[in-house]
Amino acid sequence: MTAQLKRKPADRRQGDLAAIHIAQKSLGLTADDAEALKLQVTGKASAGDMTLQQRRQYLAHLSGLQAIRDGKPKPAYNGPRRSLDRSTDDPHDDRWAKARALWHNLAVAGHVRIDSDFSLASYVERQTKASAWRFLNGHQINQVVESLKRWCIRVGVATE
Repeated sequence: MTAQLKRKPADRRQGDLAAIHIAQKSLGLTADDAEALKLQVTGKASAGDMTLQQRRQYLAHLSGLQAIRDGKPKPAYNGPRRSLDRSTDDPHDDRWAKARALWHNLAVAGHVRIDSDFSLASYVERQTKASAWRFLNGHQINQVVESLKRWCIRVGVATE
């Protein structure tokens, strides 16, 4: 079991709060700007009042801002791989990688707002009604990958 899975919720919260403050500082946000951005993204003015999901959403947003600033196509923060979604010995990991690559291409082209595993998992859940990638059968996985390919073709994004 990885160290990340063994951490207590309080440790995870402190780590998220520290990452938020570091990212805000690296972006040069003033306290007022950071508060306004938190309100816009999560509806909470304080990172301490955010839920785990809101903190991760805000961190992904800050990472996207850092990537735009640095001219990098890939955000610096993708969030942790949710252990309940997929296992490290997943036999369909190569197809997840394909779906993840298509999702990333859509994000770089500006058709997806948040380029993260969590946002892709949310898309998969909307498409298949399955709560996690590991619960999908082969047909559903192909359906997700093909729908992402069709989306890429429709908006003129590379599918490779």
